[in-house]
Amino acid sequence: MQQATRPDARTRLWARRLRKLLPALGVAAMLGTTSAAAQTEAWPSKPVRIVVPYAPGGIADISARSVGQKMAELTGQSFIIENRPGADTRIGTEAVSREQGNDHILLLAGGGFAVNNSLFDDLRYDTAKDFIPLGLVVSNPLLLVMGKEQPYGSVMELVEAAKAGENITLASGGKGTLSHMSMELLASRMSAPITHVPYKGGSAHTADVVSGLVTGIFENPSSALPLVRGDKYKVIATTGASRNPVLPDVPTVAESGVEGFEVINWFGLFAPAGVSDATVQRMAAVLSEALQDEALRKRFASEGVSVGGMMTQEFATFVQNETVKWGDIIRAQNIRAND
Repeated sequence: MQQATRPDARTRLWARRLRKLLPALGVAAMLGTTSAAAQTEAWPSKPVRIVVPYAPGGIADISARSVGQKMAELTGQSFIIENRPGADTRIGTEAVSREQGNDHILLLAGGGFAVNNSLFDDLRYDTAKDFIPLGLVVSNPLLLVMGKEQPYGSVMELVEAAKAGENITLASGGKGTLSHMSMELLASRMSAPITHVPYKGGSAHTADVVSGLVTGIFENPSSALPLVRGDKYKVIATTGASRNPVLPDVPTVAESGVEGFEVINWFGLFAPAGVSDATVQRMAAVLSEALQDEALRKRFASEGVSVGGMMTQEFATFVQNETVKWGDIIRAQNIRAND
């Protein structure tokens, strides 16, 4: 029988060194893990900028300021709102796309984020590659409103009038806005010749809708409800999958005869690409906790706006689906940004 080979002196020396080194390696590994966790838990370690590619005062700006304040209370750091409007939200969005790996800048984006991919040929960012979806902040269906003197009492009356040759015009805050895309979706689904009348955002269209110069508009509840309550607008439909609890007697567009019609105005937070997975999870956790605030929810509920909902992967899937949906409509209706 062959005798077992005894380790030589050099091997025994390395074995003794390794036995001494292993505990130290374990401690170092544990310290490294703890350090990484501590860095993630420490986010944010300095003030965070939330870029809002819209002008101050609208629902995007208000929601960013509201959720930013709650996130500041939870983390002890400032959340600074930076309005960078212009070029159909592309200026602010592009600015954040250039901040890859920066975990102290966020983007508050909305429906235009999903529309612009197909609307513009020269987009300087890729919404799928340059951003990480964190979560939905606020969302709401739109209201199809018109002046009180308009004779149309339902979506089908409006559609039938357009098909009969009446000049049906729907306003919007500009090409590619959700009010415009809602009009195009209705026209496409019903094969109705409805004319788009773009305005330069804000409330520029209001007087013309109230007076009847244009037939109506798909409008945000926060803008339309004061005019509805002031007896200047009438609402003939809402664009959600179910009725708006603020207007329980108003049917949805789908209930009115346009099968499968659903449009949601939404705003969510995005981080630039390159932020670590651990930090993204920390960001999403802080955002989720901020959105649970009851005062915040009640403040928006009075305007028919829901707070919170889809987070991270579920929100990413929603944004992807919205991008596909509006891309199909833009191609079907042959809409180009510079036409």
